Amino acid sequence: MAPARNEIVRILCEIWEDLLAVEVNPDDDFFDLGGYSLLVVNVVSEARKRGLELPAAILQTNGTPAAIADAIVAAGAGEEAVTASADPDFTSVWETGLSPLETEAARTLVPFVTEGTGTPVFCFHWGTGNVRFMADLVDGFRGDRPAYGLEMVGMWTRERPSLSIVEMAARYLREIREVQPEGPYLFVGPCAGGRIAYEIARQLEQDGQQVAVLAVINSMPPGSTELDPAWGLNELYNFRLASLRSRFEVADLVAEQQRVMDGMVEIAWLDAGVDPADLHWRQAVWAAGIFAQEHYEPRRYGGEITVFQLAENAARPEADWGRMAASTETHTFESPGTLPLLRESAFAELLAKKLAAYER
Repeated sequence: MAPARNEIVRILCEIWEDLLAVEVNPDDDFFDLGGYSLLVVNVVSEARKRGLELPAAILQTNGTPAAIADAIVAAGAGEEAVTASADPDFTSVWETGLSPLETEAARTLVPFVTEGTGTPVFCFHWGTGNVRFMADLVDGFRGDRPAYGLEMVGMWTRERPSLSIVEMAARYLREIREVQPEGPYLFVGPCAGGRIAYEIARQLEQDGQQVAVLAVINSMPPGSTELDPAWGLNELYNFRLASLRSRFEVADLVAEQQRVMDGMVEIAWLDAGVDPADLHWRQAVWAAGIFAQEHYEPRRYGGEITVFQLAENAARPEADWGRMAASTETHTFESPGTLPLLRESAFAELLAKKLAAYER
């Protein structure tokens, strides 16, 4: 049973004051006070410690303690919650997917440049599951090498993706070996793709193969988390929808579907040409990928990792890849995010130099 309305308001005001270091009144908006999407996770976690189960979607669609309390009380009383939306729930979206036993396995390998000389470079998808945006970036660092991408299962079909990074990596590795049966290998993993590249490198090492370059770009090491580990697929999916509504400043994703999807293409969260009907399916796939990331239990890697990190993360202990590998080479950039970093000429030059050091 949820606490009474006034108690909910008090709890939220206290949590926000602790997290945002400002005085909070019942009608103050979380985001106007300096809150942001990932900090919602901390609010949810702290609320749970105080006996309040707080759906992330309620916080992101009802921005003040008073409005959130009203929504929780209304939902508890069986009334129509003010957070109701036209979005399909996770279960109904996931049920449109197919088990790997029910459909032919889709290809995850995406050829960027098949012509060239030397060892190919393989780039891995980031958290949204797509990788085709990298086709416009690989010329900055690949030299004359062929280049390929690995995208997540479920991007263009309704095959349900794996909920395990180890299984994902094994599947991607089978397709990589169709192109390059033996190492040494060259891997580039932006954001969440860094963890996938890491696990593939670890599996290759166990098999007696070498990864000559393992480059991770603005990627947190396995074992670190910025989301609530208690969340399941439903919570992650709802968090994602709420984040999209907040980012694109829309109340109804269904009504503004095309505008939201166009905006996601601009920031490379979607590839061009995605069927608008797949908007919610893609968010369910995102939830599956993040669930796999958050529950990945890593093992140490005996090779070297080349780390390209943002300056804002440089001092964070949990961002240190040194505990994961025998050695690391770290480069720090004053960049606002993963995509801007990938587009920086200084980054491309450093990565190109690293790849060029391996001439085969």
